[in-house]
Amino acid sequence: MRRHDALIDELKLVLRESRMTYADVAAGLGLSEASVKRMFATGRFTLERFEQACNVAGLAIADLVERIAARKSMVTQLTVEQEEELMSDPKLFLMTYLTFNRWSLDEIVRVYSFSESDVDRLLTRLDQLGVIELRPGRRIRYLLTRNFSWRKDGPMQRFLERRILPEFFQSRFDEPNAEFRFFAAALSPSSAAQLQRSIMRLLREFNELAESDTALPMDQRQGTAGVLALRPMHFSGFARMKRGESPTGAGRG
Repeated sequence: MRRHDALIDELKLVLRESRMTYADVAAGLGLSEASVKRMFATGRFTLERFEQACNVAGLAIADLVERIAARKSMVTQLTVEQEEELMSDPKLFLMTYLTFNRWSLDEIVRVYSFSESDVDRLLTRLDQLGVIELRPGRRIRYLLTRNFSWRKDGPMQRFLERRILPEFFQSRFDEPNAEFRFFAAALSPSSAAQLQRSIMRLLREFNELAESDTALPMDQRQGTAGVLALRPMHFSGFARMKRGESPTGAGRG
């Protein structure tokens, strides 16, 4: 990504976090909303105009650069010890999920049975673990990136497989905004690689939408989960009927 594209994307994020619209920017710049939308869509800002747009958002270009640099130092994966610590305390595990999804502290206390002392204790622990950076006034700097992933075969992955996935698949997937499809076919390695790239693009879109929706109050959002998986597979019930296949090797492929 070119540097000026990254700055524009960062400014968009600042606007979302501040719950400012393109109409607000247009009013601050003395332009039409359509003109502002076009500038953000095409990236065709003059330096002076971009500085003015930043000023409307309440920051300078240097602040955007600092935000981008800070994000590059964010955490994409925890250690086994960090995951074990998070899993050792159900309230700490829940607080991790809530802060990762940008719940406000007022929303957390209103929805969950956390006392004020619980909140302080849990935030302090997350700060000590390096999941967040706790600043004065309970302000939080989030250290986990949106493309954060749990360790393969780590404590959290095992918990997902043992507890969360069975509950997830108990659904009939017939409620609004739910979808389930199982599909299988013989693919070439290049086609499988193309599907992998498509999955990663969809995951990036999910993360972008989740980040954008953090500007909305919780009564306009609902917890949403999905599973995307792709791997070479030969169903064991079919494999054991192959010629020359021994029972012990039935699950291969």
